[in-house]
Amino acid sequence: MKRRAVALLLSVTTLLLLWLWLGVGYYYSYIDHDEHAIYFIKKGLTLRRKFINPFANEGDPLPINALAPDVRDELAVYCRYAYGVMRNDEKSLDDCRARIIHDVL
Repeated sequence: MKRRAVALLLSVTTLLLLWLWLGVGYYYSYIDHDEHAIYFIKKGLTLRRKFINPFANEGDPLPINALAPDVRDELAVYCRYAYGVMRNDEKSLDDCRARIIHDVL
């Protein structure tokens, strides 16, 4: 009986840790000259845990077309897993940007 309970406990713990790894992501927010880790539940499972949110700071948010291509790509990945935005077009990313700014404020 004890072996079965230990095996069950280990299985549940393993599944929980796996879900935490695959289902929870984070990004860093820079507010008041401090760095804060912000955690979120991903909309899809991925091995990636750390994401970049270019609007997680105190500065004025840039329009999507003013972002560098690599920052725009990181934004698209973040929007996909944080908000479920699957398309990488201008309108989808702009809608995601509006949601991010709304959530930050």
